[in-house]
Amino acid sequence: MKYSDRAGALVDQAEQISVLQELFGCDTSTASIVRENLTMVTAPAATTLAFQGDPSADCRFVISGAIGMRALSEDGQYTQIATVETGEVVGAFPNICEHSVELVTQDAVEMIVIGTAQLRALAQDHSGVGLGLASLFAQQLSNVLGQMAAHVTLTAYGRVYQALLDMADSMGMITPAPVVTALGVRTQTARETASRAISDLCKVGGLTKSKKHWTITSRRMLEDMVV
Repeated sequence: MKYSDRAGALVDQAEQISVLQELFGCDTSTASIVRENLTMVTAPAATTLAFQGDPSADCRFVISGAIGMRALSEDGQYTQIATVETGEVVGAFPNICEHSVELVTQDAVEMIVIGTAQLRALAQDHSGVGLGLASLFAQQLSNVLGQMAAHVTLTAYGRVYQALLDMADSMGMITPAPVVTALGVRTQTARETASRAISDLCKVGGLTKSKKHWTITSRRMLEDMVV
């Protein structure tokens, strides 16, 4: 196993319960029950979590980092399908199945992992868990459709700029500083193209970069460049 199962190593009990309450929108008692069924997992960047066709018997809730979902075609070419971001889930539910895509971490990832059978039982026994899952899956579907729409309607530069807007906080800060190759994968854009888009944005004063973070200096300017 290239990644490690570290129950309780990432956050303490109170933090785990708080995270579960946020994920499922449930009360403390329900979150405590869910916590008894989970494993905390950490994986470094560029780790293959699952290969296309592998058995899929759990759900993985990302609490930090991002996981790329990519499909391998018959001619051996990979296509990035979507990205599972912090607060989202990937895996089998309500039944055990096979992974239809390959899962690869885009940066260091922390996950909550719950077996499919255990999660199904929790959803059946606790309405709060079932409602939380329904809301989570619905929001994630909306996000995936948005990513697909962006790929169809935006230029390569536009996809890069939209991704920067999505990654920035309310102050325009992107922390940690993105890896250009990962940004290219996220936006299905060649690394060289993503690099040129970022360079052009810096030249017009829309972005400043440091080793630790990037800052969008004019959100309005960047929004106008998303075409």
